[in-house]
Amino acid sequence: GEQADEDARLKTKLLKYLDDTNRASFERSFAAEDAFKAGMGWLEVGLRGDKSGPPVYIGAESWRNILWDSQAQKRDLSDARYLFRIKVVDLDVALALFPDKESELKSCTQTGDDIDVFREWLGGTGLITGLDALTAKPVDLFNVRERVLLLECWSREPYRNEEPGPHGIADPVSWRIACSIMTEKDTLIESWSPFRHDRFPFVPVWAYKNRRTGLPYGPIWPLIGPQEALNHRMSRSLYEASSNQIKMEVDAFDPEVMDIDELRRELDSPDGTAIFARGALSGGKVQERPNQQEARFQLDLAARDTMAIRQMSGVTGENRGLDTTATSGKAVLAKQEQGSLLTMELFDNLLFARQMEGEMVLSLAEQFITQPMNVRVAGDGGQYEFSGINQPQPDGTYLNDITQRRAAFVVGEQAWKQSFAEATFESLMQVLGQLASAAPQVVVAMLDVVFEMHPNLPRKQAILQRIRAVNGQSAPDGKMTPEQEAAKAQQEQVAKAQFEAQMAQLQAQIREAQAKGEKLEADAMAKRLEALYMSAQAAQVLASVPQITPVADELLKSAGFKDMNAPESVIDTQVAPQQAPVPPELMQADGALVGAQQGIQTPGPDGVDPALM
Repeated sequence: GEQADEDARLKTKLLKYLDDTNRASFERSFAAEDAFKAGMGWLEVGLRGDKSGPPVYIGAESWRNILWDSQAQKRDLSDARYLFRIKVVDLDVALALFPDKESELKSCTQTGDDIDVFREWLGGTGLITGLDALTAKPVDLFNVRERVLLLECWSREPYRNEEPGPHGIADPVSWRIACSIMTEKDTLIESWSPFRHDRFPFVPVWAYKNRRTGLPYGPIWPLIGPQEALNHRMSRSLYEASSNQIKMEVDAFDPEVMDIDELRRELDSPDGTAIFARGALSGGKVQERPNQQEARFQLDLAARDTMAIRQMSGVTGENRGLDTTATSGKAVLAKQEQGSLLTMELFDNLLFARQMEGEMVLSLAEQFITQPMNVRVAGDGGQYEFSGINQPQPDGTYLNDITQRRAAFVVGEQAWKQSFAEATFESLMQVLGQLASAAPQVVVAMLDVVFEMHPNLPRKQAILQRIRAVNGQSAPDGKMTPEQEAAKAQQEQVAKAQFEAQMAQLQAQIREAQAKGEKLEADAMAKRLEALYMSAQAAQVLASVPQITPVADELLKSAGFKDMNAPESVIDTQVAPQQAPVPPELMQADGALVGAQQGIQTPGPDGVDPALM
């Protein structure tokens, strides 16, 4: 529903706020660095008790401080039974955390300037100084602060499930996370996990996993052998190139002039002068040992080691942006794709860790962020957006209560596929350029979709808003800004007014056409009546004066008239019809009758000379 969508948008802003305030992007980089070097990195997702930052904490933890169940098979450690975090803190900090455990804490306190600690560091049983993972440098021996080692244990404890499932089928054993904090001698606290997600609060960042042992290893581990061989070859080639060995016979030098030790010193000195016995050089008793070929041989082996390192690491010359034999753009992309076959697992594991981290952060936010907050999120162009969450209302309810619903976390970033996205963007832009002349409306409709595919376009959101505002389009989520809603309402009003004007114009044209049609029909009827009347008058004249019908027929034939009736004569020219007298009111003053154009009321044969009648 709409409220759920708004809740998801607010939680997205909240997660971005937590990400920014915790500098989580840098913490992920630190964890990824541990994974790439040591094979495993860790991210901690927990609660912050003080006010030094947001309530939800995101930070990297060193792999040296984590011990986990080596029997676990799943990479999210959902089947692991335990996980330990080792942490060395100052004694005053430990007393502030556990004020009622002063005697237990002081019983295992150690200081760095004690001679006993030095002995333990050499091979004793002290936990702080006895493990190299805890004492990074011998300098810690001279740090006089009192410190104590705390063991944080997260364990997955079984308990019997008494609630049957559907159809009576249920797993009789369920699991619950417990937390304990201990010293090397005592248990300080022990309780169930306060987190609703019921997971270990540590996210593993894997590099590679050994299929036989299940242990992690980094991409550096298989390259150690070739790297050591490369170092040896380079060292040996340098030695061979700088050596100046000679071979000589026993009588090749004169001990009275320069003995063998003096000759060696002179040969090793850049400005030395070696003096041999007379005739030794010309007689071939002294010969240099050629070492250039040996140095070149070592350099060839070193080049092979370098090639092996690059092939085994999965980082090709195309990935590094070097000039290679690949000439076309498609060939470069193919080479990059080949290089990604070995590195894709690294990025898949990073994506998996990001997914787990986001789910845990979202769960903690929904569970523990209950106070009113104003969340600030950076937008395009340096602008900041502020959103209030958990805002109390006068009726006792809360506006934007993020604890009311539970949302799902989905990773939307694809930073490791930017090169492919950019290539796709360029290809689509070329396609749109070809379509612009044939179908410009398609290009306009697809502009926002194509620009949204670019991963690194500066101010992409501003560009998309402008494009959608011009085209009248909305965002993929269907939500519009107030400006877009106002513009859309205005466009609808303009479109409605244009439609009404077009309809009014069309109706006026219809009425005009109807009036013209009626006028044409009336004119046609008048013409037909006038023609009928004139025909009747002509018939009357011809009937009155039948003697002129032959002359009329000849005139009609001369004018091209075709008789549509039978050829028999209609009017008998021998019979003179009886004419009724003309009423005197139809006679004009000069004795002429009213013509056909003067009215249809004329009953007599108008236009005929009365002398002929």
